[in-house]
Amino acid sequence: MAVAGAAPRSAALVRQEEDLDIRARRGHTLRIHVDAEPRSLHPLLGPSEWTRRIVIGTVFETLVRYLPPAGGAGAGPGRYVPGLARSWRIQGGGSEIILELDPEARFHDGRSVTAVDVQFTLDTVRDPGQRVDHLRGALAAITAVEMVTKWSLRIRLSRPDGWVMRALAEIPILSWSTYHDDLAAGGRLVGSGPYRVASQDGGVVHLQRQADHAGPAPAIADIELVYEPDAAAALMAAKRGELDLVPALIAEHWPEQASAPGLAASFVALELRPPSFRYLLFAAHVPPTDDARVRKALSLLVDRKQLAQEVDDGLTRPIALPIWPGGPGDGPAPVAPVLDPGAAGRLFDEAGWIDADGDGLRERGGQKLRLEVLVLEHDGGKPHPEQQRVLDGLRRAGIGLDVRAGTKAVLENRLRDGLFHLGFLEWTGAVDSDLTPLVGTGGVLNFGRFSSRRVDRALADLRAVWEPASRAPLVGELAAALADEMPLAGLVAAAPQGLVHRRVNGVVVWDGWIDLRGLSLDPTR
Repeated sequence: MAVAGAAPRSAALVRQEEDLDIRARRGHTLRIHVDAEPRSLHPLLGPSEWTRRIVIGTVFETLVRYLPPAGGAGAGPGRYVPGLARSWRIQGGGSEIILELDPEARFHDGRSVTAVDVQFTLDTVRDPGQRVDHLRGALAAITAVEMVTKWSLRIRLSRPDGWVMRALAEIPILSWSTYHDDLAAGGRLVGSGPYRVASQDGGVVHLQRQADHAGPAPAIADIELVYEPDAAAALMAAKRGELDLVPALIAEHWPEQASAPGLAASFVALELRPPSFRYLLFAAHVPPTDDARVRKALSLLVDRKQLAQEVDDGLTRPIALPIWPGGPGDGPAPVAPVLDPGAAGRLFDEAGWIDADGDGLRERGGQKLRLEVLVLEHDGGKPHPEQQRVLDGLRRAGIGLDVRAGTKAVLENRLRDGLFHLGFLEWTGAVDSDLTPLVGTGGVLNFGRFSSRRVDRALADLRAVWEPASRAPLVGELAAALADEMPLAGLVAAAPQGLVHRRVNGVVVWDGWIDLRGLSLDPTR
């Protein structure tokens, strides 16, 4: 029903008013494009990538912070610095960690951050019933979390495990008074960080600087994270001056539109390089992929350069293993294998797989070389174009393939049951991660049931050290062991190309994102 005396407003006029409102806040507001709407902003309950980007470190804080080296990823190992814990020490031969909390730290409701809150959070993560699956495994060595005083705790370990410190840099500390009765807390977001969630309206999450935060105040007063599923619309908003950061452009907009004069004058390129990658997993428990020579031969039949440039339009890069500067294994990157059918053929021959009857298929002892391959359903149940390129290359090399395409749930069941020879998988996690779940004997993600004393020894050596700088020299031995035995073959790592406005200062890429607390806005731009 029309309201008497009210004149109808055109969509163009509403849009103009919204633009003016946005521009009026630009001097103190950083605006970021969000391309996937977070399911929720709860930092523990199944957080998406965007949930973590929005609230971890800004709204919710960790006990320690894991900062990049000067210059960001690739410039060396990261380092731990105080967060909610102002100090820590390892004692008892690595059997316990003593944490001293910052007594000045406060939650946004004014309550102090105490040992009760830390114990509650860590015990919640460790409780299988709470289903914080993405963090619980990293705390497997913890046997008890004990309060010593209001401001100090003791974490007891079943064995020395330096990865526990790495986990403490990832786990957001929750308020016991807010979350102990209901972990979801009715959607309330009460953290201790330098920002609080001021509103969540119309697809925009507004973070506002918290006036009484105990630590240094961030330079930017307001951050708005704007959900826009249409990539073209996001690019137009950037051109209009309504966005400062577009983390990832789609192939259709890169590199041509990203370097167009309307954007190039105001924006510079941004590459986040998240520690995520796609890979081939080999079943090491069944023939023929129980033979390392066969696994290496299969890896040499992949044209990774073609995948990155032609299939992924330059938005991925070839890799050999999950190890590169700023990667899951943070160290020098082994050279990605190049397509070499000749070398692959020699390895197959050495393993006894030859085309004896000239029918185009390799065989051994009268048995044809056939592999059962798991792929995730794509359009119409077909493999993804990237996977199809790999499969075509294997067939050309004389390998018979039985391709099983299915939903994620179906493929997970087959992986757990070991019903495959080869699977296309993807890993996403944090920089400088413990790779034991992926390649260690009995690892929860080691579906290929690979087992190697050399790899396990390298993983144990990495676990035994507490500082990232001490791990760095040891990563090379893990890389060498994995290259020698090839339980998996890296295909490509994500290399998204984005844009950041020239007025944004302090951008340092680390762990696939940017520390929003360290940014400032140049008023002259």
